[in-house]
Amino acid sequence: MTQAIRLQFSATPGTLSQYARALLARGAGQRDVTMPDIEALLVGVKAQPERVASYASVCGFRSHSSLLPLTYPHVLAFPLHMELMLHKQFPLALMGLVHIHNEITQYRAIRQEEKLDIRCHFAGSNRTDKGLEFDIRTEVTIGGERVWESVSTNLARMRSDTPRGPKKERAPLPGFSTAERWTLHSNLGRRYARVSGDSNPIHLYALSARLFGFKSHIAHGMWSKARTAAALQPLLGTDACRLTTEFKLPVFLPATVELNYNLHETLTTEQTTQAGIDFELRCIRGEKVHMKGRIEKI
Repeated sequence: MTQAIRLQFSATPGTLSQYARALLARGAGQRDVTMPDIEALLVGVKAQPERVASYASVCGFRSHSSLLPLTYPHVLAFPLHMELMLHKQFPLALMGLVHIHNEITQYRAIRQEEKLDIRCHFAGSNRTDKGLEFDIRTEVTIGGERVWESVSTNLARMRSDTPRGPKKERAPLPGFSTAERWTLHSNLGRRYARVSGDSNPIHLYALSARLFGFKSHIAHGMWSKARTAAALQPLLGTDACRLTTEFKLPVFLPATVELNYNLHETLTTEQTTQAGIDFELRCIRGEKVHMKGRIEKI
């Protein structure tokens, strides 16, 4: 049995140096890919108000709030995710992984001045016809109280020996009652990188994205998620909520997209756990879905 590995940090690791390491990392080269038993911890971290304000501005949250935006703990945890995937026991090359699913659960609002303990670890993997999917679970506690958690699912594309079934017919896209339009400028990836630390080259410039096989640079999936949270969480009227997203197709920059959503009429005392909003982020012509999901009360 492989011994568990614990990485503990007294300060947040720097993401720029992590990406430099990622460009050189090749993975452990294991034939039978299994996720190692590794956890990363950061104790007593506190958000910097100026960085929170900049993040809120880029992502559309209220910039004068004393509370952390719903998605901001992911920014604090992201360097720990990187350390997990840069460890020598991690069997895959970090560059080329695709973030395909993310679920965030917030149990109560987090004040900016509170000190957070963050724990991240690998939490299972699954072979599909597209490759290997694996989860990174993040838990945020304050004085032992669990206040926030997330599961990020990543895909490492691999050839499969299993033949694919017949191609499924595309189902008609659902209708939504409300839509709002966003204009995404070419510099969005660089702006989000500055406030989040996620400086993956595929998001920064068209030239750097082409080096990794993209026709142009793409918006960060977690920016799309954060912008959606900023738009929809206030409609729930609660800080305790769950936001689940599937990342479907990249958004090439610059772009104009539409957030389509339905507010379910279940906001009653008997059905508060069912109160939620389904949504899709689509291209302006409406035929391509970039992201879909749901935000709901818990």
